[in-house]
Amino acid sequence: MRTPVLREELVAVATGLLAEGGSPAVTTRAVAAGGGTSLAAVNELFGGKAGLVRALFAEGFGWLAQELEALGPDAGVLEVALAVRDFARRRPHLYEVMFSRPFAEFRPGPEDARASEVVHRVVMERVAAEVEGDVKDAAIGLFAVVQGLVAMETAGLLGSTAEAAERRFRVTVEATLKGFS
Repeated sequence: MRTPVLREELVAVATGLLAEGGSPAVTTRAVAAGGGTSLAAVNELFGGKAGLVRALFAEGFGWLAQELEALGPDAGVLEVALAVRDFARRRPHLYEVMFSRPFAEFRPGPEDARASEVVHRVVMERVAAEVEGDVKDAAIGLFAVVQGLVAMETAGLLGSTAEAAERRFRVTVEATLKGFS
């Protein structure tokens, strides 16, 4: 059947447009042109731009989940945090779709939670292995710190050198983790 293949191809086109030009580059018209199909086909497959962005959202979480699972069961919270940061560095616009809201057409709802299940599970397992007390509170707090650090690093505010940014990232994650222990 051609539809699943076309859908995958169009998500790949949208991902490429996002990587090259950020969220303004991702339009259903540009995805249709890049995929060699019609605007009507894109709208039929995704239900419009919101559905297309939903597919990018799910795609990003799928890739991040693979990377976090590849760390193995012995990876600690710091390793997970570093992997999330590395993902954000390599795919900044996709990370933005996942954790910010650059598209007015898409706001994740409860039906979109499935996309992040594996990432959520991995984070919760790693935090549970290192924290006593409320694991959910600690995981949310730690992830908020990681997102803040990623945003600061992206804006060039975490340090004037790569070494300073690396040191501050690690020290902050470790101190936050210690605070929850």
